[in-house]
Amino acid sequence: MLISAFIVISLILVLIIYSTKHVSTIENDVANETVINDLNKETLSDEIAFKNSETNENIVNTDEIEESDDELKEDESTESGNDSVSETEDDIIGNDLPIEHTPEHVGNFVIINSVGYEKFKFSKYNANVYIDSINKYAANLGSDVKIYNLIAPTSSEFNMPDEYSDLSDSQKDGIQYAYSNMNNKVITVDAYSNIEANKDEYLYFKTDHHWTGLGAYRAYESFIKTKKEEPVPLEKYEKIDSENKYLGSIYNMTQNERLENNLDDIWYYNPLLPIKYSAINRDETSWSSNQIVFPSYFEHSRKYSVFMGGDAAFSHIEVDSQTEKKILVIKDSYGNAFIPFLIPHYGDIFIADPRYFNYNIYDLIEENKIDEILIINYSTVLQLPVFSQMLGDMGTVNVVSSTAIKAAVAN
Repeated sequence: MLISAFIVISLILVLIIYSTKHVSTIENDVANETVINDLNKETLSDEIAFKNSETNENIVNTDEIEESDDELKEDESTESGNDSVSETEDDIIGNDLPIEHTPEHVGNFVIINSVGYEKFKFSKYNANVYIDSINKYAANLGSDVKIYNLIAPTSSEFNMPDEYSDLSDSQKDGIQYAYSNMNNKVITVDAYSNIEANKDEYLYFKTDHHWTGLGAYRAYESFIKTKKEEPVPLEKYEKIDSENKYLGSIYNMTQNERLENNLDDIWYYNPLLPIKYSAINRDETSWSSNQIVFPSYFEHSRKYSVFMGGDAAFSHIEVDSQTEKKILVIKDSYGNAFIPFLIPHYGDIFIADPRYFNYNIYDLIEENKIDEILIINYSTVLQLPVFSQMLGDMGTVNVVSSTAIKAAVAN
């Protein structure tokens, strides 16, 4: 009898604990007012693959990798296990240690020791497609709209060991070629120099092709200084670190076991002003939130989605500030970590992703009286003519107007 009573009491306690945790989770979600589709359950791959006629290999631009729920659970289990491993010099083969392994090539990626890099192969033909697309904006917009272009270098430019620097072409030369052939109305942003000057900082992930929040900040500094304004000092921001380590997109693409020995840190800088954030997904569903960073993603494998919740087709940030200046950011996923730094400088920030945006970009610019346009992409765009064509075609979509966008967000 005593044993039976003990079992019954134990079961009741377990149910109470489970219910408490479940209610707590729901309350936290409601408190954050995050009405957002679970992007971890969606296909967020923006794979733009094409056959490179010169190297005869597939180059894939993947900002988010598709994962099933089962894969997500497996990744989280792997991360939990790796977090408990003692990280000694024998365990981690980092970029600052001697070369101990032959590089492993997987598509457009190369693994050197325990760091992944995306190779950059320059082609004038492919770069010209991007240049032509940027120049379309200069040709179609009046002088009252300022147009900026920022091409961000990747980690292979600064962090790849000298012994293997010939595996990737010069991004500095490629970016300079693109900038020098753009319409004079396009104001080019030299983010390269500031990133190079701070290259010893943790600007790029080791297992992911993106830059970190700090790398994005260094590019933001360059953009604001190009505008003859003062960037907000980094020390003004509260840095929020993930308690969990990160295995990023390069690992997801390659499944290379070396990367498992060199997990990344990931963090964000807490935005300084209150905002309202509305977005339209590529399936035309919409959602809104009172935040632009989503720390709940630190609990999942796709942690880079902490920035803006991932890639939406279109989004709008209304800033609670005194300025009425408006900017449109046309971006790939490098823009996600960058955009939160713009909040102190604008009253409205509109964001469009060429891969998913199905409206006429010029209607959006005209109806919302946009003051500035920033087109921000990472340097791989210079070898992705398919993406570049999408960028140029954003003004040719036959839709009613940006009123359709506003209605979708309102719903």
